[in-house]
Amino acid sequence: MTEPHTIYYDHARAAEEQPGFPRGDAGPVIIESDGSWVSESEVRIGPNSHCALVHHGVADELTALPDARGRAGSGQDLLVAPGSAEAVAHIFYEADRKTYGARYDFLALAQEVPEAVHYRIAIDNREYQQTLSQLQFLSTTAAHHGRGLRIRI
Repeated sequence: MTEPHTIYYDHARAAEEQPGFPRGDAGPVIIESDGSWVSESEVRIGPNSHCALVHHGVADELTALPDARGRAGSGQDLLVAPGSAEAVAHIFYEADRKTYGARYDFLALAQEVPEAVHYRIAIDNREYQQTLSQLQFLSTTAAHHGRGLRIRI
């Protein structure tokens, strides 16, 4: 078996789409009287933060919230009811505290066909901390206004 070809995320090209490195976003949710919902993206989650949120277990913690619908880390929307917005903020604060100042290198995606390629990210902790700060503000604001959250990571 041959060793996989490894491609690292290029932080200098963060604004560009780089195949193999998923992105996400988050925003408050307004639930309409008919049960439908509307959400606008307020926080962009780049590949660096996306990967860190998944590998640090934040996506699993969000999914485990009692009234969360969906699965964080699947690339689909995770919806969190208004009553849990404060718990979401707490999860982001804890993630910030646990990872501050550390260095990480994670596998973002493993592709085996047609050839083995591993997409990896050496986490830029400064960018991750900034994204966590934006997510903390978003979830705290949503909690104060009685809104839920939509998170796609």
